[in-house]
Amino acid sequence: MANLRFVLTGLAVLLVIAPMIHYASAHQNLNSGDEAIGNYEIQVATDPEIPAANQPFKLSFRVLNYQSASNLLNSFDTKVSEVSHFRMGVRIYYNDELVDTIPVQDIKGGEWSTTYIFHESGNHVMYVDLYDVGPGGKPLTFDFNISVLNIFGPIFQYIISAGGMSCFVIIGWIMITRRRAKRRPVSSS
Repeated sequence: MANLRFVLTGLAVLLVIAPMIHYASAHQNLNSGDEAIGNYEIQVATDPEIPAANQPFKLSFRVLNYQSASNLLNSFDTKVSEVSHFRMGVRIYYNDELVDTIPVQDIKGGEWSTTYIFHESGNHVMYVDLYDVGPGGKPLTFDFNISVLNIFGPIFQYIISAGGMSCFVIIGWIMITRRRAKRRPVSSS
């Protein structure tokens, strides 16, 4: 009977501790996004997924071209491919105020990455201008929201883990003292 209690208590402890040991991560694709206008799509991603204020991070862009079908019968047969080269510039706004730009550049291939630093935490709006692809050679503008947080490190994981472990230490201490109290014979004088 005592072994069964020990096994059940051990399983209960494992079930409660297991989620605390699991790696905590942010919501997948939080700062990744894509937007399509006409035959073009731009994908933006940040690495790490949630950049910290005043910390460098990788900002990646990918430009895709939708080659649409030639007639109505095969209109569902669209092909997506990276463009061979593109011209792009970026305007970055914070609280409706222009804070920075990435100058217009000619990019060979369909992907481009750069290292960037946001100086304020909060929501930044990026307007990505893709040149020479719109009607009449006008630029197409794609907009993205990028969230930037002040990262405190893994302190919250440590606090929650310490609280969980403390709970089990206290429960263990209570169980041990109860067992000792039951084993002692009551002496009457």
